[in-house]
Amino acid sequence: MEKNMTREKQYHCGSSNERSISLIEVKEIHQHLLNQHADISDEIANVVEQNDYVKLAHLLVTRSKIETAINEIESAYQSEFYNQIERNYRISNTLKNAAEKMESKGEDMLLKVTSNLEKLNDSTHTMITIATGLSKRTISKGNQLGHEAGRLLINKTSEGLSRLATIIQKRS
Repeated sequence: MEKNMTREKQYHCGSSNERSISLIEVKEIHQHLLNQHADISDEIANVVEQNDYVKLAHLLVTRSKIETAINEIESAYQSEFYNQIERNYRISNTLKNAAEKMESKGEDMLLKVTSNLEKLNDSTHTMITIATGLSKRTISKGNQLGHEAGRLLINKTSEGLSRLATIIQKRS
């Protein structure tokens, strides 16, 4: 029963083989070893500058052990690493192809939107020109009617004042 639980746990962690740790944990260990290897290589360069050959010998042994562990992990999990890399490559290519298709469709869509905006701009310009022309004619006609009404009012007022003056003059 406990063995089945362990298998199920490994399966959910990314490993379906009989190993006791998951592929995710192996990758973490592998990355940690690579980081340690880089750190020790840097430390070796510093120790060489300091001429500390005892510490250098210790670091070289440690680096050799880390390299052995890295090589063991890579040989034991080579197929899993290769499958992961291949899967990542396929996913990457799929996403790249999708992005290229979306880019071309996006450019087509952008051209359509741009074209429609230009048409809308032209239509708006035409409508504004027509509205401005109508407003100009309306205002001009209104001014003309207002001017004529003012002249008529002045003429009628003038005629009325002239009659009134004539009437006043006849009575005096």
